[in-house]
Amino acid sequence: MYSFITGLFLLPLIVSGLLLVLPGKISKRIVILASSLLAALALYIFIYTTAPLYVKIPGYVNEAVAGADILLLVYFGWVALRKKSWLVGILTVLQLGGLLYLLKALPESHSVQFMVDKLSAFMFLLINVISGIIALFSLRYIEEEDCSAFRKKYFLSILFWFIGVMNLLVSSDNLEYFFLFFELTTLASFLLIGFRKDAVSVKNALTALWMNQVGGLAILATIFFIAYNGYGEATFSTLLAHTADKGILLPLALLAVAAISKGAQLSFSKWLLGAMVAPTPVSALLHSSTMVKIAPFIILRLSPALKDTPVAMVLIGLTGFVFIAAAIGALAQDNLKRILAHSTIALLALMIMMGAMGTPVTIVAALVLILFHGISKCMLFLNAGVLERVFHLKETSDMDRLGESGPFTSLVITLGFMSLLLPPFGAFIGKWLSIETLGALATDKKILGALVMVAVAGGGAVLSLLYFKVMGGLISRTGEQDRIRFERTGPFYSVTIYILLGLVLAGIIGLPLLLTHYFAPVAAQTLGQPVPVITEGWNMYVGSMRLPIVPLLVAFFLLPVTIITALFIRFRRVDRASEYMCGEKLNYSFSSFYFSTDRATPYFYAAGILFLITLLLVALI
Repeated sequence: MYSFITGLFLLPLIVSGLLLVLPGKISKRIVILASSLLAALALYIFIYTTAPLYVKIPGYVNEAVAGADILLLVYFGWVALRKKSWLVGILTVLQLGGLLYLLKALPESHSVQFMVDKLSAFMFLLINVISGIIALFSLRYIEEEDCSAFRKKYFLSILFWFIGVMNLLVSSDNLEYFFLFFELTTLASFLLIGFRKDAVSVKNALTALWMNQVGGLAILATIFFIAYNGYGEATFSTLLAHTADKGILLPLALLAVAAISKGAQLSFSKWLLGAMVAPTPVSALLHSSTMVKIAPFIILRLSPALKDTPVAMVLIGLTGFVFIAAAIGALAQDNLKRILAHSTIALLALMIMMGAMGTPVTIVAALVLILFHGISKCMLFLNAGVLERVFHLKETSDMDRLGESGPFTSLVITLGFMSLLLPPFGAFIGKWLSIETLGALATDKKILGALVMVAVAGGGAVLSLLYFKVMGGLISRTGEQDRIRFERTGPFYSVTIYILLGLVLAGIIGLPLLLTHYFAPVAAQTLGQPVPVITEGWNMYVGSMRLPIVPLLVAFFLLPVTIITALFIRFRRVDRASEYMCGEKLNYSFSSFYFSTDRATPYFYAAGILFLITLLLVALI
């Protein structure tokens, strides 16, 4: 097993280097082979990982990690000077000063650096399967990018390097190692967001850099606190071993800040919204399988220590607020990628909330949301790339009648939105479990529970309105074209979409099996307690929560009929006439309705800052 895990660490990094030097035709074959092999390795590791596996690294690697930390921060400093970014500069100085002090003052680490358990293996599967699909899609997408041949190879190289770093990050127990990989993901996002090198891309890349550096600084502060308060070596295992100690709240709060920064929660959401200027595969990578999923991963890793603490209560309040604020912010958007970005921020808030609550059902809910959100968002963003390259569309207001010019693309995007919203899709099940659990919270913590329930219910309603608005435009038609002609998008585009559609369908059909053999074991090992998932008659039980199977089956058979009728059924031999408007000329389109929330945005950010201050205060008191 150790050799397979090592392969998962090293293979993406080796492929990243090869892609820079090998010719384009060979590079394509390497990308296809490496993507398939990484997915197979991740699946094997997940299936055969039972007890946690601990990996200790020789002492000289610790020195290499320290050197890499310093070089990385020096590079950040060079970026700050070159781009004249004082925020990046200040945070780099603080990070570098703190790191040098810790390296000098702290004793040499003898702890286990890596731990691969069911949660790590779960993340391996998400990272390598979804990122591999994105890499395949990128083979065609990047060919059409207006840049040099080397820049195209460089883009693919960074994608695989990003995958390797993510594999290392989700298996790091040692917080010094975790800090390095955390900041390497920051570097990768900086390079990918700024790939096009125009003024907007560079500006947004710098925003992503400094906002994520805040999270890195919080991790360094955590290491310092653990070491100087006698808790032992700075590891996740150390924190989980001191769950009964009230003094452990501050490092938990600091790591929560790191999670919030990576997860683009208020007041860090600006970097993820700005990342939409990057090539579309970058948006898919950041949203679905890497980068932002670090946030719920950190909270899930710390969940046994966070449960029922004041830090958890503030996190629940913050994420409830972010859920509805992000949903409201999405109403003002017309650009499809920005709509998807706001949706991601909202759903990340729900994942973090479920992790912070820390019950068996909420952990299962968080895992279900992480996986199915990853699949659905990958499918939606890749189709946004198809719209951009094939149909030259970016704004939803321009996508009316797409059901006639691009019926297959319209169908897939509609299914993607449905998979985030309706039964029997996995994301709906995750939300169902979440809302049912919030009812229990309202019983225990009356005010907080009631406010969060209202926020989640209200945010869900707003997102539903938004999704149906977009879907209404996609499936609308003029009635002038009776014959359906499916568009041709090219093999790399179509194959990746087919794979994702297959994963969505497999998730529906195999949901009972997935809950029993996939999500429940991960949740049980994460919490250190059994998570009962059973099926009795026509009901499925996750802990104390009941999922009726019959309505899910009905939805499974009705949804295809609804979509097919809307997109592909044509009424022939009928008179077609415009509606009578008393002689008044009115160009009406539902998609033209616009909800401006720009004035509320500064207040949302201010509220986010207040939550962060409260988070640290409750840990100190």
